Amino acid sequence: MSVYLDHAATTPLRECALDAWTRAQRDLAASPGNPAALHFGGRRARRMLDDAREQVAAALGADIHEVIFTSGATESDALGVMAAARGMRGRDGARELIVVSGLEHDAVAHQREVASREGFEWEVLAVDAAGVSELPETMNGGAPSSWDGRLALGSMTLVSSEIGTIQPVAYFAALVHASGGLAHCDAAQAIPTLDVSFADLGLDLMSVGGHKVGAPAGVGVLVARRGIPMTTDRPGGGHERSIRSGTPDVAGACALAAALTEVVCERDSFAARAAALRAHLLAHLPHGVSSTVGEPASSSAIIHLSLPTARPEAVLMAFDMAGIAVSAGSACHAGVTRPSEIVMAMGRSEEQALGVLRVSLGHATTRDDIDAFLAALPAAIRAGAALEGIAHVRNERNEER
Repeated sequence: MSVYLDHAATTPLRECALDAWTRAQRDLAASPGNPAALHFGGRRARRMLDDAREQVAAALGADIHEVIFTSGATESDALGVMAAARGMRGRDGARELIVVSGLEHDAVAHQREVASREGFEWEVLAVDAAGVSELPETMNGGAPSSWDGRLALGSMTLVSSEIGTIQPVAYFAALVHASGGLAHCDAAQAIPTLDVSFADLGLDLMSVGGHKVGAPAGVGVLVARRGIPMTTDRPGGGHERSIRSGTPDVAGACALAAALTEVVCERDSFAARAAALRAHLLAHLPHGVSSTVGEPASSSAIIHLSLPTARPEAVLMAFDMAGIAVSAGSACHAGVTRPSEIVMAMGRSEEQALGVLRVSLGHATTRDDIDAFLAALPAAIRAGAALEGIAHVRNERNEER
């Protein structure tokens, strides 16, 4: 038996999404057409795409004309951050500042290199001990003095993909707007458990990835408010408001629409069930293992644990041998043993930032899955301690030589 507890990395394809994808592919095979074509096949593909766009907009609290289909949240983040920042600088040459939280996924954080090459200034907000972004002192009716007149764009994730903490996105967006900038949010991890409304959050841009909600990998959405300036690096045939050119994946869009619709319908019941599973897990942790962050400030579906070992590779290997899939952090860091920058930003030591584990829940997670994890946890910790002991002996021998 295998137990999957890495839903924050990717969650299994939902049956409704598979059905929608299969149906769309069959329809396109029977009546082929590019959505940009004027013939009957093209018109049918366009209707399918528009229907999917309308469903996605409804699920995300957006207008249908604000939905731009992409290849996933990573592309949506890159477009949302850099295209909007370029557009703001093009409108007002003084706006050279991009501000991001210290909890961003690499899809946002690594835009720093692109921004620096293009002459933007990049500012990272501090993270407090609870894993929440610290916002600057404000003035001038709410605009931070260091941002006023200079801010092009601010980006803040709604739920940290690594530690699960919920961020003050609506307040951050208000500060960004008071400074004259545009507000972007990566909402990929938030949708299964939080009421995510593009309009209510007061955002200009929002990124969502399909495989985080049970749609296929390779499809996502950038929600972009109409009228905001955006200078894209993806010119082409003018697709998706000329922001993301390329023939759209109609079947993928249909699958994403179906998955999002189902996730939103199940959100309250899943959030309550995930909270109960989380509470059960935290109540039965062995000595020396604790939650890295406070429960009220976190997504119920992401449980970040601090372990009494700095050897996450041994811990993960032990879980893998027991048939349990978990992670030591963001999936984009898989295979690399290094301390968590986010945990270190919270004020923890490098050793503490190595000894972490992320357990993330999905709609199919059961109490038996949690019990299997709890049963395997002591042996996994012992594996980490054993590897530490071997490394310690090796270091002592090297010093003697």
